Formats: sequence, structure tokens, C-alpha cells
Amino acid sequence: MPSHPPLLIGEAFSPWTQKARWALEACGVDFAYREYTPTLSEPWLRWRMRQWSGTVSVPALLAGSEVVRGSWDIARFAAASAGDHRLGDFDAIAPWNELSEAALAEARSRVLRCVLADPQALDEASASVLPPPLRQPLRFIARDAARRLDRKYRHLLVPGSLRIALERTRAGLHASGCDHLLGRFGYADIAMAVVLEAILPAARIEPPLGPATRRCWSDPVLASEFDDLLRWRDRLLLRPRTTP
Repeated sequence: MPSHPPLLIGEAFSPWTQKARWALEACGVDFAYREYTPTLSEPWLRWRMRQWSGTVSVPALLAGSEVVRGSWDIARFAAASAGDHRLGDFDAIAPWNELSEAALAEARSRVLRCVLADPQALDEASASVLPPPLRQPLRFIARDAARRLDRKYRHLLVPGSLRIALERTRAGLHASGCDHLLGRFGYADIAMAVVLEAILPAARIEPPLGPATRRCWSDPVLASEFDDLLRWRDRLLLRPRTTP
């Protein structure tokens, strides 16, 4: 066993990081957290992961000598650490996770392109690393980082995935007859609840989303249409051990 708790590296605003964090907390896994800044943090992350080529992404969990990549594998690590089935049957959860991933991929592309078109959102993206007087003159750094991310992930974009995920979540909850997609709380609920960050962000994060960035993450039309799912998410967030 590692002498120190696992280190979760992520971006607080990222739904993928929120999925990983929620799973770890739901399983009672003690862990530390470090915020990742695209481009600036990449050399450090490559060194910690001992990965000198290829793409790197977060969330990533450093557990002793083991590197656990992505929210899905981190959730499985959390469940194995708990030694029980509190996150559910991962074979049954897998289709829900695929829906979540596709929906969030579409949302990420929308958000990145919104940020690229909004100077205020670009300045907010660098607020954690640049003092206010430098944000506008160095805006090109934030723009370059957003463009790189858009190029990196655009192949995952499938238009319409977000709406499909929301409709199937609504249908799944109706079929289950309760607030849990598979009959009791588990990672399926986490995966789909976090999708709702793409229409109305609710996560309490540090640093908080700036107003321009929040507008990019929000979709008032979908938020109105799927208000029942937003209320469902709010009920889940009242559970113990729920940072988001």
C-alpha cells in the first residue's frame, strides 16, 4: 500500500474530474487533489506519469507507482478500494458511461468554441495564473490552449449526443421508478448527473467559474426543457460525501 494517499490531478470545472472525485468520495477513498493548468502543467504531469510522448489528459490518479487514467478507471479503482459494490455493477453501468462520455464530448466542443469567441471568457481562463494587468496582453496564450484542446478532442464530437443522453436519463429514471438509474445509487447516477453541468453548472469549485465561462457552459433552452433532471441532480447532491 502507498504511504501517502493517492493524488488526483484534474481541473475543478471539468465534468470528468467531477465524476472521478465524486466516485472517490462515495467510496470513502482518502485522496489529495492538485489542480491542472493546460499547457503550463503538462511538463510536470508528464514527469509524474513518466510519459514523455503522446497525449496526456486529466483526471489522472497517482496511487503509489500506479497511474490510473480517466474518470471511468478511477471510479473502478475507487470501487475496488472500497471492496464492495457501492458504485454498482460496472458491466451494467458501462452503457450509461458511454452516453455520459459522448454527451460531454459534444459539450466540451461547444464550450471551447464559445470561449474562443469571447475575450472575457479567455481572460477568465487565465485568471488563476495571470494577474489582471497581464490577461489581455497575454490573451493569445489562453486562445492557443483552447485551440489545442479543440483540435485534440474534436474527433470525439457527435452532434446530438447531449440531447440523447438527457432523454435517455429521463426515460431511465422513469423506468426505475426512483432517483437511481439502476435501482440504487451508483456510478451510473454520477455519470449522468454530471452531464447536467453542460446545461446549468452547479458544482462548487475553486476557482469558481467566471460569468463569461458560466455562460459558455450553460444552455438555457435545454435547462428549461430538462428542469426535472436538474431537480434530480440537486437531490443527488444532497447525499453525504458529495463535493460537487
